[in-house]
Amino acid sequence: MSQTKSAPHIMFVMSRCKRFLSGVLPACGAFAVVLMAGCHSNISGSYLASDNSAVVWLQVVRTPDSHLTGQIATNVLKPDGTIEQNSVSITGAVDGENVTIQGSRFFGLESFVLSGTLSGKVLTLTGAQSIPLTFTRSTPAEFQAKVAALNARSQSITQAKAVAQAQQRTFQAQANFVSQVDQLIRRMAKFDSQADVHLGRFPGAEKGYEGITARVGECVARERRLAGNPNAEVARGQLSVAANQASIRTDQMHYQGESLQSSLETNVKPMADQATAFEQQCRAVSQNSGHLTPAEVQNVNAACGRLDSAVGPFRQKFSAISDGLAHLERVYQEEHGKQQQLLQTAQRLE
Repeated sequence: MSQTKSAPHIMFVMSRCKRFLSGVLPACGAFAVVLMAGCHSNISGSYLASDNSAVVWLQVVRTPDSHLTGQIATNVLKPDGTIEQNSVSITGAVDGENVTIQGSRFFGLESFVLSGTLSGKVLTLTGAQSIPLTFTRSTPAEFQAKVAALNARSQSITQAKAVAQAQQRTFQAQANFVSQVDQLIRRMAKFDSQADVHLGRFPGAEKGYEGITARVGECVARERRLAGNPNAEVARGQLSVAANQASIRTDQMHYQGESLQSSLETNVKPMADQATAFEQQCRAVSQNSGHLTPAEVQNVNAACGRLDSAVGPFRQKFSAISDGLAHLERVYQEEHGKQQQLLQTAQRLE
């Protein structure tokens, strides 16, 4: 190894890779680059090392002065299914069967040095690591076949991840659906309770409108009896004020009804729309469970059952409130019209 990298660091880099075939070569993305065995003149050529997680391709040429030049390319399959590729030039020397190879800028290493021997078609190199790196003389076709197999494993991992992610999304979607259904059920139950209170007030509001009209009518009738009496001017003024105040009370009651109507449109109607959408999803699940597991289907069906039990009473209350407010609006318009006519009559008496 060069002086720029310590032996412990090299061991760390080498540990990133699994052993190559025969259990001897660590398929190390940062180190499987080195290889060159000095086997006289026949050292020139291509060498291959591979296992299930890496493919290393070494091409080397011996010069007449026993120096070596070439290139090393590595494909390393990472746990996430991606393939990390690296390629650098190498130099070295050969002395009989002894070979030394060096390079730089490879898988995070500033530099590396390996030495070893070439025996027949097998090139064995050792650096700071204790386990030798073993390469076999090979052809480009064999290299491409190994790369293709590595790519196939990469695709298999990627597809498995995609399937797992889709399953997780499906699981999360059904969990969110069940949670949203239960939230809606709680909101509908709260509305049901509030609706009972409002429905109990509607008859009183209707009678209140009618009572105010009667009160205005009484005031105007008394004003009429006092018309022309110069001594009753103060009394007539008081009656006029009372009649107008009574009419104002009608508008105040109407504002309360309008506020309730606005709340119904803003807060309650969306709940009804959401309930309808959830019912459609429930029917879709019952017809096609897709990728849901039996337990997930059971969970969704249980939530749909709770929704079905809650949505009936909710819709009845929603309809009753809507109808009640519409009826009160008609009562208001009618009684308010009567009151305005009475007030106009009182003005003509002055």
